[in-house]
Amino acid sequence: MPKEKKPFVDFRDIRSRLTMEQVLQHYKLLDTFKRSGHSLSGPCPIHKGTNKTQFRVDTEKNIWNCFSECKHGGNTLDFICRMENLSIHDAALKACERFGIPIDEVKGDDASAEEKAAAPKAAVKSTPAPPPAPDDNKPNPALKFRLDKLQREHPYLTQERGLTQETIIDFGLGYFTGERGMMVGHIVIPIHNIKGELVAYAGRWPGKPPDEDTPKYKIPAGFKKSQEVFNLDRVIKESTDKPLVIVEGFFDVIKLHQNGYRKVVAPDVLALVAASK
Repeated sequence: MPKEKKPFVDFRDIRSRLTMEQVLQHYKLLDTFKRSGHSLSGPCPIHKGTNKTQFRVDTEKNIWNCFSECKHGGNTLDFICRMENLSIHDAALKACERFGIPIDEVKGDDASAEEKAAAPKAAVKSTPAPPPAPDDNKPNPALKFRLDKLQREHPYLTQERGLTQETIIDFGLGYFTGERGMMVGHIVIPIHNIKGELVAYAGRWPGKPPDEDTPKYKIPAGFKKSQEVFNLDRVIKESTDKPLVIVEGFFDVIKLHQNGYRKVVAPDVLALVAASK
């Protein structure tokens, strides 16, 4: 019998319906942590540590971080992945089943997330998507996959860019450690449309490229120029009384956001990528 395809689900939607406290309670871990305001601390349940301060949870932002052997952090789905050695897609399906989240409410089409995520790099080179026509106003479609093999604590992010784990997780950044795909060996930057749907990943070489033929940034062929404004999906939720700050690049937005300037955007992401080469 042919293998049944797993339904695509919206990871962001699932995360919005799930709290870290719910997840910890499911694993019978909540009572093992000490609470202080919006913070929980205790031994790491992933690598079975014993230090009572090595694992921290922010219950307001629903993120976690292990400061010991794991040296990883993430959101609710990332935690399920680590606890049970699952892919992000399988973790999302498990979360729906365990926490009563109706699949129909968070379901996209029936494309396999694993199939999309494993698209080989060679296919991108040999059969690139044609560039859109100048008058093509069709929106960029939402992606049917998410990249999940991300190293959050990469030195390019934490040292060179000075980003905190909270900021890295909040923006979904990470060094892609997968074996196939055009983003192998790059820091990935998720790009969302105004509705908050993931429409592309930009890739940033972590540091100075090794030669002139290697660009700093890469982005999938066929992604429509001028359709997206980076961080606009967050900005529209901010107060209209606050001034809008416009900057040049992805990391300008991210660093200002980390420093408290939340109403900040970078327009025309492809033009910014081209300018940075």
